Amino acid sequence: MMRRNNEASERHAERRRREDEAPRLAATVPNLLTLKLQLQEAKGDVSVAETGHIRHVVVAHAPLLFDMPCRDPACKDGGHDVTNAITRSLKAGETQFEGEHQCTGYVGDGACQRVLRYTATATYK
Repeated sequence: MMRRNNEASERHAERRRREDEAPRLAATVPNLLTLKLQLQEAKGDVSVAETGHIRHVVVAHAPLLFDMPCRDPACKDGGHDVTNAITRSLKAGETQFEGEHQCTGYVGDGACQRVLRYTATATYK
């Protein structure tokens, strides 16, 4: 149990470091007013109910980093970095866009089967 807590603490510290070092969203997309992300993980075609949530991004303070951890507790070294895809859509001025990302981690000896699906709604000046 102690080892798992240490691993979680290390992942949290690494994420915080990456957020601190990332450029700011408002500086990269200066005309962006609001951003809402609807997030849902699925395994194959089946949505995993407990993974769905809505994230309201505080544009004025947010880092330009959209890297979500995999919500499968058995997944090692996984996650969903959709920073480039979301940034491209925001820079293009898209008000509604969606995408998906296959988890990059492992469960046991195989690749994690989780897929993050997101729908974004943005408003601009």
